[in-house]
Amino acid sequence: MDARERIYCLLNLEEADRVGYVDFFWSETIDRWKKEGLPEHADLKEYFKMDIAFIGADITPKFDTITVEETEKHKIFRDAFGVKVKSWKHRSGVPYALEPAVFTLEEFKERIEPLLDPEYPARISSSKYPFKADVEKAVKKLQEKYFVFSSILGPFEYARHILGERVDRILVLMHKDPRLVEYVFEVLGRFLGTVAKAFIDYGVDGVWVWDDVAYRSGPFFSPKMYEKYVMKAHAKITQPYRAKNLPAVLHTDGNVNVLIPYFLKAGFTALQPLEAKAGMNVVELKEKYGDRMAFIGNIDVRELSKTKEDIKREVLSKIPKAMEGGGYIACSDHSVPPTVSLDNYTFFLNVVRKYGRYAKTAK
Repeated sequence: MDARERIYCLLNLEEADRVGYVDFFWSETIDRWKKEGLPEHADLKEYFKMDIAFIGADITPKFDTITVEETEKHKIFRDAFGVKVKSWKHRSGVPYALEPAVFTLEEFKERIEPLLDPEYPARISSSKYPFKADVEKAVKKLQEKYFVFSSILGPFEYARHILGERVDRILVLMHKDPRLVEYVFEVLGRFLGTVAKAFIDYGVDGVWVWDDVAYRSGPFFSPKMYEKYVMKAHAKITQPYRAKNLPAVLHTDGNVNVLIPYFLKAGFTALQPLEAKAGMNVVELKEKYGDRMAFIGNIDVRELSKTKEDIKREVLSKIPKAMEGGGYIACSDHSVPPTVSLDNYTFFLNVVRKYGRYAKTAK
């Protein structure tokens, strides 16, 4: 069974030959691992024998990036979204947003909306895009080894960035300026949905939406607010895929237990990464939603930094139950940090591959 067949089965809640596998890593982790034997230019998907690959597109408004100020320690610039941000030169991390791209509905209509045209010829979704054959070729090449997802930034992450990055600002706007927020989500849903749909024509196997909507203690907003603002935009992305029986994965950190029924209504068929330190538990989720949703992740990265006995205990506490009847893909519950050694991570993969095989195919 190859990777595409394996992931297709698992995401359709059927047993395969073994559980699937995908993961994500901090850049500092890769730097550490190179000192511990990881080849300098290794393709991590191939090196660790992952089952999943991604292909994405530039969904920004495509503003030119302009440097406003630069010192020995930092740089302040307007990014492709039009947001003024500050980045540090000698340490990694997400740039800090200093000023949003827009403050009002009128500014959004003037500055952003005209640039979110899926028919703009430079966009992959345009009927006039001149390099369609290259995209199709890239997808087919990846599919020789992997199940290929289109990778799409979610509408909440998009809106949060252009309206001010800090979660509290968009949450305040949901109450104080609902007209602005509703309009932004309507436009983003339509735009992102069209771009995502275009990838179906290029032959991808599913869609993966990156949209953090929760703190460690719970969602940023109530289920009612999710329904009002975000769910319709999510559905515009998932619906074309569901119409063709293709999977739709939602990535969100944090504790989203109370939102899962609404994610199902939005058309998502799988959830990742199931942050263990936020109270997500794949064994409980499997029991409650295993007939309707697949799960990716929940391996606590804190345990991967400990002893091999701790790692084995973590894997065996989750995978045997999570893999029953299909519907599970192994992955850390967050990007793997540099506290995890290459030796420990390799041991983790060996445990997954030893105990993650289905009985009918196990040797």
